[in-house]
Amino acid sequence: MRKGNLVVIEAAGQAVTEITTGLARQANELVPFDTGNLARSRVIKYPKKLSDNPIGEVSYGGPAAPYAVVQHESLDFFHPPKPPNKSKVGGRQGTGPVAAGTGRGPKYLEYPLKRYHKVFNKILIRKINKAIKRMGT
Repeated sequence: MRKGNLVVIEAAGQAVTEITTGLARQANELVPFDTGNLARSRVIKYPKKLSDNPIGEVSYGGPAAPYAVVQHESLDFFHPPKPPNKSKVGGRQGTGPVAAGTGRGPKYLEYPLKRYHKVFNKILIRKINKAIKRMGT
């Protein structure tokens, strides 16, 4: 029984790690990018090994967290795409405000999190079933 519990706890941690990694990757594709400072401020925290309460975290901003929040929440900000081979946007290129999840702009964390929320249980069940099958062999 104890071994089974540890297997399930480890599988849950793996599921949270997978989701945290995917969330970080998707958020990085959506975070506004002018100079790149906001994108580089990303911090990823993975769950502790064999924690019975695995928690993953993705955040942006660090000391500039208030700026990150404004960028995340402001739906009417102009977030143009970064031109190819340019270090920053400069000027007003692009088409204007971007709808959440359709490009670099607002809700760069919230949008991917909502997508993962829909599949979290599937990922968790898949990881646990796979671990239990390995345990039985």
